[in-house]
Amino acid sequence: MVSEDKLHTTIKAVWNNAEDETYRQDQSHYRGVGRWADDEAWQDIGRSSMQKIKFLWRLLNRPNASLANQVVLEWGPGGGANAFGLREISSRYYGVDISEKNLAEAGRMMTAEGRPNYFKPVLLAGVPQSIVGDVEPINIFLSTAVFQHFPSRDYGIEVLKALRSMCAPNAGGFIQIRFDNGNPKYRGIASIQEYEREHITANSYPIEVFWDALDAAGFQPLAVNGLRTKNNYATFYMAAK
Repeated sequence: MVSEDKLHTTIKAVWNNAEDETYRQDQSHYRGVGRWADDEAWQDIGRSSMQKIKFLWRLLNRPNASLANQVVLEWGPGGGANAFGLREISSRYYGVDISEKNLAEAGRMMTAEGRPNYFKPVLLAGVPQSIVGDVEPINIFLSTAVFQHFPSRDYGIEVLKALRSMCAPNAGGFIQIRFDNGNPKYRGIASIQEYEREHITANSYPIEVFWDALDAAGFQPLAVNGLRTKNNYATFYMAAK
């Protein structure tokens, strides 16, 4: 049994304390770094998330006109691409991250955009439930290309429970995962000792397992789309029950 402190320290070593800072920033989607030197590519991250939220709103039979002044939470904001992309629909944007560096960068970037009080950093310094009391009730939540980096399926399920605890009535959101279809490349790690080497493909879920996990955590699963067999991505949409 791995202690919570050991688990946290191992994950943080990759996402906050990596020796190769340029690699870490590229993987965390920092504007202007690595793949994201192309600013259109960086902005496309947020544009894609905005389209997903509009799709969620259609599933919920809500008019786009109601997408205003939302309290949004993102689990794993990285360098703030989604915070930037959703700035027109949200009044406050909570970012939950294990990395102080990522939270600082997302805040810095939004301040540079003229929104100094918009991004609300929430440092995860323990188990997922530890941040629940630090966040007001949220209307929208999202997580893109993050669940795949969690050290186990159980850890992701604990994140789902934490998200549900922070939801306002009628909250909805979407979560992108890697799905497990038997491809050994995406089978996930067998132990935390493999995390540093295999953090890109650390975790995956069979589609039906994640669907049922949403239901067990207190969400109504609504749809799955965006299945990409090249990298085993899938996006789930859900509403708080």
